[in-house]
Amino acid sequence: MFSILALAATGLTSPCFVDGLGSRVECGELSVPLHHAEPDGEQLPLAFVRLPAQSATPAPDPIVVIPGGPGQSGRSIAAMAGGLLRDANVDRDIVIIDPRGTGSSNKLACPFEDDDFADDRERIVAETVACRDQLDTDLTAYGSEAVADDLDRLRQALAAPTLNLWGGSWGTRAALVYARRYPAHTRTLTLDSVAPTDWTIGAHMGADAQQALTRVFQACADETGCSEAFPALPRRFDTLMNRLDARPFAADLAHPLTGATREESFNALRAGSALRGMLYSDAMIRVLPYTIIQAFEGRYAPLHAAAEAFNSGMLDDIAFGMMLSVLCSEDIGRLEAADISAAERTSFMGDQVFKFWMTACSVWPRHAVAPDFHEPVTSDIPSLLIAGQWDPVTPPYTAHQAARTLSNSRVLEVAGAAHIASRRGCIAELTSRFIDTADPQSLDTRCVADIQPKAFFIDATGPELPE
Repeated sequence: MFSILALAATGLTSPCFVDGLGSRVECGELSVPLHHAEPDGEQLPLAFVRLPAQSATPAPDPIVVIPGGPGQSGRSIAAMAGGLLRDANVDRDIVIIDPRGTGSSNKLACPFEDDDFADDRERIVAETVACRDQLDTDLTAYGSEAVADDLDRLRQALAAPTLNLWGGSWGTRAALVYARRYPAHTRTLTLDSVAPTDWTIGAHMGADAQQALTRVFQACADETGCSEAFPALPRRFDTLMNRLDARPFAADLAHPLTGATREESFNALRAGSALRGMLYSDAMIRVLPYTIIQAFEGRYAPLHAAAEAFNSGMLDDIAFGMMLSVLCSEDIGRLEAADISAAERTSFMGDQVFKFWMTACSVWPRHAVAPDFHEPVTSDIPSLLIAGQWDPVTPPYTAHQAARTLSNSRVLEVAGAAHIASRRGCIAELTSRFIDTADPQSLDTRCVADIQPKAFFIDATGPELPE
């Protein structure tokens, strides 16, 4: 296997610094075909970051991290991945990719501002067409199967016989697709917040967020401090949303980071979108009941701060063009308006987001997928699946759905965890042990039961402290 210096000597990588990582690592770029059926045709850069193993004699099979989205760059989660996989990094290199269409791999960036226009069909079409027309590439070349083929090109360049894949959110989909296409080169799968191939991303967005919110409301009711501070929380939430649906709130509000004041408005859709964004984060969930009641009482600054935090954090890094290319061809874009479920229509998000995707996908180029793409991945590759019980977008049922056809797999459900549950308790340690042994059944997972939800904030100062 290449050492880090030997790899650098090939010209594939060079020393670099990455935000959030304390030491110098290697940044690399590999040319891959825009269309793998035309290997000598137009090429794309595949950017990656390599964290060298600490051992002088590392294992030959690196850990490859595939980010979510779709549309998220690997570099944006490099610090998180390095922390989660710190123990595994002793004996194995960690390679974090920017999938094609993201980050430094020909990012398909679109300047959408926010979700305020999700119910404005004309504006959705205009913004999507403008995005499509300003991207100078074949948009049908950006999909999960192309990402998997890129990844195997990288494996060959790294001279790695097999890969240990760690995927988060949509990255789990890409990892599953790779495992199906290249089973002999896949040593293990670690899948956090699972998006199975036989599950349609986006089709249950509102219903799954509703389920997560209901669980959070119940947890607040079960916690003395939260239930006393915010009685009748579900009823007051419904009242708030009905009020905003009938008459949006408008006022001058200060930006939580810059302090600049401008007029902001919240209708039910924007409020729901902000609250759904909060459900992605363990930390933001802790202030969700407080934020709802503040808005219910006419104080919208916390809700505005939550909306801006979500937009300036997760959404800023997302390559929306890549998201469209994947979802319009492989997931929600394949559906029709008649496919909207009753649970979706009656959720606090309603069917507006579903309709947004229907509209945007109507003017976006689509690519074909393999005939078996939407079949479940059937494999005996050692697999560890991780699910947060409060995840609003890939709830635990998606992990169990994928595990049904992964015969050598194990599912870990983490209480009180949101999206990407590997950051909680002993999950990172269990992941490193799994990658070392490639045996999910031998893991002692009793520590998972010790992971409990964190206390809710009862006011702006924090949670109720025990006496």
